[in-house]
Amino acid sequence: MTSEATAVELAPPGPPVRAAALASQRRGTLGSRVAWFFFFIMPASVIGLSAWLTTARLDNTLHPLFGLPPCGFKLVTGLPCPGCGLTHSFTAMAHFDFVGAVLANPFGVILFLVSLTTIPLAALGFVRGWPVVDTLERLQFDKWAILLAITSVLVWIVRIVTLTLAS
Repeated sequence: MTSEATAVELAPPGPPVRAAALASQRRGTLGSRVAWFFFFIMPASVIGLSAWLTTARLDNTLHPLFGLPPCGFKLVTGLPCPGCGLTHSFTAMAHFDFVGAVLANPFGVILFLVSLTTIPLAALGFVRGWPVVDTLERLQFDKWAILLAITSVLVWIVRIVTLTLAS
């Protein structure tokens, strides 16, 4: 038996191991930790702000409260944009008002839960030094992002149809 035959016998079944797969076994770089930090701090800040706000303060004057211009899409079309009501929905969810969150923007409930899930995932990624891209690929992030985008558009269409039928 030659050394070449021995190497073939010792190789695990399946496709050959690529260098990229071996690289993914390494701990993340400083860049990965910085990315995980931002994946942690951004949703934590949004949820923290949502908990600080009260739904009683949220009405049509929300944009001026933060010094923001009114929704341009709503000004031009008279219809809410896909993001209209997300702040109110997040705030309602942070205060455990599920019905208020759904009434403000049903997609906000889904996005709030995704944001909430991102926080411990990012903390683990930061502490354990997981490579960001490899982790997102394992979690099939691209498919989740497409699903969220489609859901956002579908919820928006239902909201517009509901508003149109109500008037």
